[in-house]
Amino acid sequence: MTGGQIAGSPDDVLSLCRALYDANGMLGLDASGEAELLRQVQLAETAAAFDPADQEAMASALRAIRYQLVEVADGPISAFMADDAARIIGDGIGRLFS
Repeated sequence: MTGGQIAGSPDDVLSLCRALYDANGMLGLDASGEAELLRQVQLAETAAAFDPADQEAMASALRAIRYQLVEVADGPISAFMADDAARIIGDGIGRLFS
């Protein structure tokens, strides 16, 4: 995988974005962390919606999302969301479940 490519499809990215919107309050983020996460989710969603999808922008936003979920979030589902982001990115960093 190069820096601008991801293993998952744009549909995978959009699915993760929807799940993150639905997870509001269950990720264990403070207001500023939640605002930053939602900003990155919007960027990922926009990049995935292009035809063709903007691989580099999706990769960048997903890496920022993964960072927030692994390093900042401590809610009951944050590990599952981080694992999904890592699976979509495809580099294995942050994978907790196989």
